[in-house]
Amino acid sequence: MAKKRADGRYLKIITVKGKKYYVYGKNNKELFENEQKVREDIKRGIERRDNPTVFEYYERWLLGREGTVSKATIRTQDKIIKMLSKIEIDSLSRKFGDIKIKDVRIDDLRAVQNYLWQDRKSQTVNDYMSLVKHIFSDAKLERVIDYNPCDLLRNYKIVEEQARDTKHRALTLAEQKAFFECERCKNSFYYNVFRFAILTGMRIGEIGALKSSDIKKDMIHVQRTVTRTELGNYVIGESAKTKAGRRSIPIGEQLKDVIKEQQRLNKDIDGKVASKDDLVFKASERGILVASPIDRDIKKICKLINIEPFTMHAFRATFATRAIESGMNPKTLQEILGHSNFNITMSLYGHCLDDTKKQEMNNINISI
Repeated sequence: MAKKRADGRYLKIITVKGKKYYVYGKNNKELFENEQKVREDIKRGIERRDNPTVFEYYERWLLGREGTVSKATIRTQDKIIKMLSKIEIDSLSRKFGDIKIKDVRIDDLRAVQNYLWQDRKSQTVNDYMSLVKHIFSDAKLERVIDYNPCDLLRNYKIVEEQARDTKHRALTLAEQKAFFECERCKNSFYYNVFRFAILTGMRIGEIGALKSSDIKKDMIHVQRTVTRTELGNYVIGESAKTKAGRRSIPIGEQLKDVIKEQQRLNKDIDGKVASKDDLVFKASERGILVASPIDRDIKKICKLINIEPFTMHAFRATFATRAIESGMNPKTLQEILGHSNFNITMSLYGHCLDDTKKQEMNNINISI
């Protein structure tokens, strides 16, 4: 029942699912109209909570991940889901993100999967759909859905060459020699970065975040990595990529020379006054060191020496392969690379190069 207030307005209190809502109006007509609006808003709110669309649930899911994963991960996942949400999945022009999450069926997921496969590699499609599976799995755990259609979704068979066999591959001894003997390589601004990477196996983000204060007592103490904000800006992070990423790497004689040479280069560029950020390696314009310009430089060198192009990450794979070929204990290699799981080390770098395998086979002496 409406009550007239001292200011002349009418007040009506309505209760929905045990919660009180206050509605105001100048007269009974306006009060009635405002009540309908409030009830409609309440209904939409309940609908969004109890039966959200795929994208509405994703927004809730994303909020729950803040503080549990890196900003870079959130930025990447947000970009993927926003793209998937816009995919039209049938002749009715329904968009995937607009479907009520309880109404999603396996055919809808397959439509998204097939759309992605038109211009993306199988592994990329599988990675994107894996994120969708993760979201739907959490929706089931929260009892937002009773049935998870993703349980019936199968990954595509990987038919393309893996990055670890192409651009992220370990270099052969011949490729390694040709690369570092090339004059274009020796004259590159990133020559010391190339050498440092192949001698330590460190990730480019870890190299870019390395400070002079991290190098002491003939050890490199990996403390942090370059990361990206939700807006995509590069920043020096406060920690390593993973807990295992915080590690110490012994400095050999070759590595000592590289570090001294880089310190001399920094003095030539920046003067005798040490920079405030204390970074060992920077980009040519003295910003944060990132992979893109380095990869472009590598590509130019590869073209000159006529070998298949590779990326900065290939130096990490090459270090690991040379370490295995030299007889390094795999457990020690795991710690130096900063892998949290031993299986990661062996699955990624446990495959020796063909020429190494041939040599090892020739060394076997079996009397028959």
